[in-house]
Amino acid sequence: MNTEQDSSTLVEENIMSREEAIDLFFGKGSSERGARIEDEAAVGNISAGLDWGAALPKLLLNPGLYWRLKTLRISLNREMRLTLESMDLGVGRKAALETARACIKEKLISPSPDIIPHLELVLKQDELYNEEFISNRDVLQSLLQQLLSSEDKEAIAVAAADKVKCSVLF
Repeated sequence: MNTEQDSSTLVEENIMSREEAIDLFFGKGSSERGARIEDEAAVGNISAGLDWGAALPKLLLNPGLYWRLKTLRISLNREMRLTLESMDLGVGRKAALETARACIKEKLISPSPDIIPHLELVLKQDELYNEEFISNRDVLQSLLQQLLSSEDKEAIAVAAADKVKCSVLF
């Protein structure tokens, strides 16, 4: 085997498949691993769930998959921003958006078992990933409905209301 074949084989062995990445990102035990890493670091919330640790180099060798995961997160945040802007929340929009983004991040770090199939379905739809972000708002709205619980929506509304209240009182 020549050197070119050796390096080709090495790269192929180190590339993470879409299924492996989905399992790493959403698989059983991923949230527990993240919590354990945060506990071991003893510095509070370090968002360990988004750190793929030793698997990151393999994931980076599959740039399409890495881009797809990143694009989904960006697209969900963008869709939430557009949705909140359409609600005309005034001074409460920014607080609502910050809370919504935190909820989305939390759900992507540690999705519940009932959310995982919805995430996998969106991640596997090749036609959604032809642009910088997912432009199919129906798909994103549907996924947001699955991701955000009633409690999350309540937290978003309270954040907006609190900001409006503070603006009126001061």
